[in-house]
Amino acid sequence: MPHSAGPGSDDGYAVRSAPYALLRSTVLRYPAQSQAAAVFRAELARLTALEAEAAALLPRLCDDLYAARGGHLDTVHRDVVLPLRRALHNGREPRPALLDRLGDLPERVPRLAEWLALRGWRSAMITLLGKLSDGALTAERDALAVLCGEPALRRAVALTSSDLLRAVDRASSGVADRKARKEEPGVLRQVLRAGTKTSPLSWFTAVGWGLCDPSSGDGSDLRAWEQAGLSIEGLTSVVKVNRTLVSALTEALLDDPGRRSRLPHRMASSARIADGRAAYARGRVRFAGGRYLVTAEDEVELAAAGPLELIDAHCEKPSSLGELANKLVAALDGAAGTDATRERAADAFLARLAAAGLLVPTEPVDPQHEDPLTLLAAWLRAESDGARLALAVDEIADRTREFSAAEPPRRPAVLAGLAEDWRTLLAEAGRPVPADSAPLNVLSEDVVAPRPVRLDGLLGDQDHRALGEVTALAELFDLGHLMRRIARDRFVARYGPGGSCRHPWEFGVDIAEAWEEAGQLAALGPGHHRRFPTGVEELAALRGELLDAVEVAPDGDVMLPVDAVRALGGRLPRWMRQRPASYSYFLQRGTPDGLLCVNHVYGGWGRFTSRFLGAMEPAARIEVAGQIRRGLAEGARAVQVRPVGGFNANLHPLLVPDEIGPDRRWTSIGEPEVELVHDRATDQLRLRLCATGELLDVLYGGFLAPIMLPRRIAALLSDHPHGVVDFRSLVPTSAREAPGGPVVRTPRLRHRHLVLQRRRWHLPPGVVRTLRAELGGGSEAAVGSGGVPAAVVARWRALLDLPEQVFLHPAAVPAPAVAPAAPAAQAGRSGRATEEFLTHLGRPKPQFVDLGNALHLRSLAKWLARHPDGATLEEALPAPGGRDRAAPAVELVAETYRAGAAS
Repeated sequence: MPHSAGPGSDDGYAVRSAPYALLRSTVLRYPAQSQAAAVFRAELARLTALEAEAAALLPRLCDDLYAARGGHLDTVHRDVVLPLRRALHNGREPRPALLDRLGDLPERVPRLAEWLALRGWRSAMITLLGKLSDGALTAERDALAVLCGEPALRRAVALTSSDLLRAVDRASSGVADRKARKEEPGVLRQVLRAGTKTSPLSWFTAVGWGLCDPSSGDGSDLRAWEQAGLSIEGLTSVVKVNRTLVSALTEALLDDPGRRSRLPHRMASSARIADGRAAYARGRVRFAGGRYLVTAEDEVELAAAGPLELIDAHCEKPSSLGELANKLVAALDGAAGTDATRERAADAFLARLAAAGLLVPTEPVDPQHEDPLTLLAAWLRAESDGARLALAVDEIADRTREFSAAEPPRRPAVLAGLAEDWRTLLAEAGRPVPADSAPLNVLSEDVVAPRPVRLDGLLGDQDHRALGEVTALAELFDLGHLMRRIARDRFVARYGPGGSCRHPWEFGVDIAEAWEEAGQLAALGPGHHRRFPTGVEELAALRGELLDAVEVAPDGDVMLPVDAVRALGGRLPRWMRQRPASYSYFLQRGTPDGLLCVNHVYGGWGRFTSRFLGAMEPAARIEVAGQIRRGLAEGARAVQVRPVGGFNANLHPLLVPDEIGPDRRWTSIGEPEVELVHDRATDQLRLRLCATGELLDVLYGGFLAPIMLPRRIAALLSDHPHGVVDFRSLVPTSAREAPGGPVVRTPRLRHRHLVLQRRRWHLPPGVVRTLRAELGGGSEAAVGSGGVPAAVVARWRALLDLPEQVFLHPAAVPAPAVAPAAPAAQAGRSGRATEEFLTHLGRPKPQFVDLGNALHLRSLAKWLARHPDGATLEEALPAPGGRDRAAPAVELVAETYRAGAAS
């Protein structure tokens, strides 16, 4: 049974954890540190501490030099002391000739003598690091070569790039020529992705599922997390054809009038009729290569004549063109003309509707079917002229299935062959791939543990209790709640209190604009005078109260007051608690003292598990479906919406009895059967089944952000929109001057032992440029024959107070703003939120950087070159480097469920 995860029901806010969790584990283990690398790391840490000590001494030394003016001649002060003080104040190394003229100044200014001693030790340490760096580089390159020979890494890299696979193979052989050194930063970056990041992609990261018993331990054992990695022997490769290509092929096949005419047809949307005119939402899919489909949408209007109303009525369930023509002919019975004339008129009317994109064929294959190509081939064989195309489809299906067993050297050739086969097939079907298209992505590969995995000891009672308390905090800072109130106000202004929108597609633009407005409102600081949406004043007051109550610990961490967070659930506005909510917490055990890091907070309802359930034992699916049922109110009518959008990660099973979609051939509820209403009893926007009046809970479990899906279904995607959570406004910012500009720092944010936000340093473009220049030039930049910029890194670490291990991110704005769109986060097709999301997709992915690792330091300048617009450094918790044993990166995805308030 689920267990309590937070405040009890006595305050009206009950949160319980799901009894299971999803495990995400890198298949590669980050290697243990060698002795040579450990010695280099220790000496570099000493140099960093020395740089920090010297930097702390400088302000007082400058004051002392100013105060010493009376102890020497004016010429000495002008020619020696002032230039020395100026150099020290500006952070420059004084010229040797100047230091030779100090005379008795160090005796009269003791801090100058102290600084000169530190300078001498620094010089000696840089020399020592030069001697140690070569051995450390050799050891790190040996470890890199071993990892590059791992089959799992080579399988994953082969799916990414054939050139990268060749570079990885060269690195595994230990070749040390000029080309290998040039490729080294790129190869190392891929190896770090495989050993430190837990986002599923091919053999980089595997996933498993298991029951999570809080009584099996207190969860604080970091070693238990390190041992929880998935064994490669028990993993299964799940390969699926790219649904973008399947959709493009289906669209091409349906261009043929004969094939199209033999399929059932439906209307593009429901019809909004006013003043004798009927309006429809129309969409046309465009394939441009890559991994996504683009849907062009518009609204079309025409006269609401009798024949149109008749077709509308008979397309509630898809009907064949022959059936529709017969209905029209029967309705024309008695009209002037012969039977043949009436039949031609009926056919011509249907043809005009089809040409306008208003009468559309149903898909020949269930969009969520696990093997669409086999079914497409079978459908083609039933067509008189489809045998040749069916054979080509079958061949692609067979070659796609064989990919999972293909060894790394064969994988690039298989992918290239499949891409060529797809180009040929689409051309033969009449829709050639555009010449300027993105490279074809022919398949996806997930690596899954099919049997339940053991999660004993990873989370304890205190972890679940803290997550339950944080659930109220997540709701307080969830953009989804704010969006729904804005949408509620727009709806009431348009349709009136208790009003209904018979065609939810017509409210899609308002949903998109509500997301935009919510982001703008959340970005405003305290004291703004913008009008709040209905009921949000209380929410804003709670946010302000919590902001005033945060405390700064002696170590600089921002601590949320435990009592305030614990009582927060019962104080949330009732409109927020009216409906149930669920959140997914992405967790890593951060340090040996038990800190638990919250990497992300997204929406729950089984979303991040469901994608993989088809490859797991049935017990997992049954458990997840049961938890969703328990999480909703008793008697709730749960419905899923499962648009694919050409995105493989949107393929997942039906976990509730009903599904809503545009095509009643494949779903139990059609989009036209649902209306959007303002439920006055709860003051909420709800989706309602027209036939019975039942209110629905519509769950979207896909990974594709709604901005990439048709706006027509925006209301369906936003029925439970929670998961756009941003805690940034809870942490203060501070700036520190650095060469090239100010560096903005944000501290760690904690609740109890949970780390809700790690420490971050935001480097503007000028600082990145300056750091890159120092890393790549000057005699001080590199020590040892390997060219390791240890002295530069030590000085910058001391200057910015950086931890030894960080993740390098693209530039981020530290002030509150719309967070980068999480999977299924934002809706709409235009505006700032859309632009930010699409920009976010194209930015470099975060990568691990160990500032105590000689090989990382040698690659750092090239890695920073990928961030010309600035960068963010985030402390690495947990820190993969410098360990005495190899370990995978392990992340748990745990869900919490909050019950709805009693009516």
